Amino acid sequence: MRSYLWEMRPYFRQVAGQLVLGSLAGLMMNTAIVLPAILLGRAIDAVRAFERHEVGPGAVGWAALAFVGGTLLTEVPRIAKRWWLMMANARIRANLRADAWRGVMAWPMARLDRTPAGDVMARIIGDVEVLGVGVREFTIETWDTVLFSLSLIVAMLFYDPTLTVLALLPVPVAMLLAKATGRWVAGCTTAARKANASLTTALQEQLASIRVLRLFGRTGAAVARVDTLSGEQADTNLALVRLCGGLRPVYTTLMSAGVLFVVWQGGEKAVNGAMTVGAFIAYLELYLRFVNRGFRVPQMINSMQGGAAAYARLRPLLAPPLPFANEPRGSSFHLHSAPFFAVRKPCWQTLLQRGENECYTDQCRHAHHLF
Repeated sequence: MRSYLWEMRPYFRQVAGQLVLGSLAGLMMNTAIVLPAILLGRAIDAVRAFERHEVGPGAVGWAALAFVGGTLLTEVPRIAKRWWLMMANARIRANLRADAWRGVMAWPMARLDRTPAGDVMARIIGDVEVLGVGVREFTIETWDTVLFSLSLIVAMLFYDPTLTVLALLPVPVAMLLAKATGRWVAGCTTAARKANASLTTALQEQLASIRVLRLFGRTGAAVARVDTLSGEQADTNLALVRLCGGLRPVYTTLMSAGVLFVVWQGGEKAVNGAMTVGAFIAYLELYLRFVNRGFRVPQMINSMQGGAAAYARLRPLLAPPLPFANEPRGSSFHLHSAPFFAVRKPCWQTLLQRGENECYTDQCRHAHHLF
């Protein structure tokens, strides 16, 4: 799974600036994510102390302001993180499609003739989308899920290490399950993408020759073939959905199984005075945040495994990424970077303008007409 991410280093380099800015915002947001729960617990303790006439109203006001400030400290960086990382992921997908297009345009004429156009379309459009999901999980969920969960675990360990260890006992089981189901996810993803490519190829071929089919009375056979391929695509997609959808409740159950220890042991400590009411509420809030997000960790692993399967299908089409020698300084921080906009001009026009020879020109025109 890690190998395809390593091979995609040039695409990460093209958006390195945006990835750095988004990652810094994600680091800030998901490190400070523990503050609202902690400050809420302290605000509750301040209110209870005010009821006992141990503090004045000013302490309660400052505790409330601290809670608001902690919430803003986590929400403001979220805006920058989403903007930069979502833009970076969109550019990665665009550059992948552009390089796949350039790679297909560089094929010999014989290979273009024997390769179904529908298969190429399915790979450039559908497989890039599946790969983009895996890359998005890697670039975004590393902060929003992995760092998020680690920050919450560290905060819970600060409150009560023993209770935290008991509450998180089922978590390693979920991680091992995610690792074990990787082959199933990759196999189902590959089968779904192949079925989609076969259906797209059949539709493209038959729509391009609909008059010939009608002339020879083959319309019914063509419809039957499309119906069969549509059924196969539906079956493979449903198999993938059933697998991923069935794993999600298992992950959620394993992640939340420790709530029994939290309510039991934490409630006893709050009653006995070993933990204040505010501290117990803060701990419970931290744990609930972890449960509500923690199940995404194994799902993130499965999405990246599906991205690996899509990249294996897309790799034969990719041309070498554009070089960075003539790239403007700091272009990876902006939308108007050289690699991103260099693909906006159709490759077939560029090749035609070369005018190297008539055969090469005819090949480019044929490829453009094919797509």
